[in-house]
Amino acid sequence: MVRESYRQQLEGLIRAVEDLGRRVDEGLVLGLKALRDHDREIAEGLDDWDDTVDAKTLEIEKRCTDLLALQQPVAVDLRLILSAFKIVTDLERVADLAVNLGEYAMASEAFVLVPKEELLELGAFARGMLRDALKAFHDRDVEGAKAVIFRDREMDRRCWALRAEVLTQIIRRARETLSDEDARKLAENVITVLWSIRDLERVGDHAVNIGARTIYWLTANPEFI
Repeated sequence: MVRESYRQQLEGLIRAVEDLGRRVDEGLVLGLKALRDHDREIAEGLDDWDDTVDAKTLEIEKRCTDLLALQQPVAVDLRLILSAFKIVTDLERVADLAVNLGEYAMASEAFVLVPKEELLELGAFARGMLRDALKAFHDRDVEGAKAVIFRDREMDRRCWALRAEVLTQIIRRARETLSDEDARKLAENVITVLWSIRDLERVGDHAVNIGARTIYWLTANPEFI
């Protein structure tokens, strides 16, 4: 009976991680939508959503520490608990990045430096990595988790290309005679776009982490961690 309760706690932990993953994915979608539409209402609503993510993260972390303290797990069970603890940290950080995207949405002038569609395509690619990493966790799919990790190179390439495009625009505009106010606005726009690219790249990095921790849970292979 005690053993059955322990197994149920482990399955409950998996479900809690998956539920948090769904919540974070939904918030990332909202952050990208705010960015696309410059929607202040969505952006401001993300703060309360982030608070719920933080609370869920703490709840799952407590589950993990209780299991470690009370059950003294070994082998695959221990790896599951340790991986779950790390995965929810990655998810909580993705939630913070989604909030950032909402804040960047308020700088509507910033996206004249690059076509907004290109930035949104980068966002869709990052979100796809996150969703596939979560799916690999749900399906206990080692090959699926590896596929997410291998897509990181393409994510880096896309981020590099967008940054190069921003810098090209800066050089072109530097040839113009700008007032102090126009120069200040240009600097603010550059920062906003570069931060948007950086944060989307970090979403991809956290997806890679989730894939790596899934592999470790299932195989004990620390190669990708």
